[in-house]
Amino acid sequence: MINLTKLMKSYKSTILLAGLILAGLISSGAVAQETSAETDAPKADTREQAKTSDEIVFNGDNGKPWRLYLGSMNNWMVPINGPETTSYKSNVVKVRWIDNVAELDAIQAEWNGGLGQIYWQQGNPRDYRELSAKGAALSIVLRVDEKPKKTVDLKMDCGYPCAGSLNMTRLLKAVPENQWFRISLKLSCFEESGANMANILAPLVVATKDNFTLSISDVRITMNPPPESVVACN
Repeated sequence: MINLTKLMKSYKSTILLAGLILAGLISSGAVAQETSAETDAPKADTREQAKTSDEIVFNGDNGKPWRLYLGSMNNWMVPINGPETTSYKSNVVKVRWIDNVAELDAIQAEWNGGLGQIYWQQGNPRDYRELSAKGAALSIVLRVDEKPKKTVDLKMDCGYPCAGSLNMTRLLKAVPENQWFRISLKLSCFEESGANMANILAPLVVATKDNFTLSISDVRITMNPPPESVVACN
């Protein structure tokens, strides 16, 4: 596990702005980076440590009930099929399968300019009001492969135009590239940002308007996120 406090000190001594950014992140909520000593990837037993009550949205497959889609202005609902999927009649977003702990157990999303998004959705909305009230979190294992050029929003979608959106740009620009880590965002943060927790269609939407590359290997709703991974609301 990478110590962000040490990273913050290192950034302060080399790049003042990055240090200030990390200092703000540490003071508002630490980010737990889950890496193995040999591969900089989450340890194989990370998923097994989760409580059985966790709701798995994604952990290396693309099956029911949650299905992965990408979208752009030409078509907001393109299902991910095959080794690589590209946004309809454009090169705005690409999603490909990559290796993390096992073969093809993660996805990499690449934005190439223009508004685009990736998201997990199912046909029947979920009611997360009780979980939100009890302090549950959306927990994500991710890796920044190319830092964002513009704003990156993480959203919970409750049917257009309803959504709860969190601006994660500062964090995603501050963390080191090419290293897996876990962040956990309280459901109440999305609720406070406008999500109707009784009608969640997509528990994770990632959207931006310019170049950005992000990999994701695990998405879950959990009552027991690692405390050091919990990031404060914006």
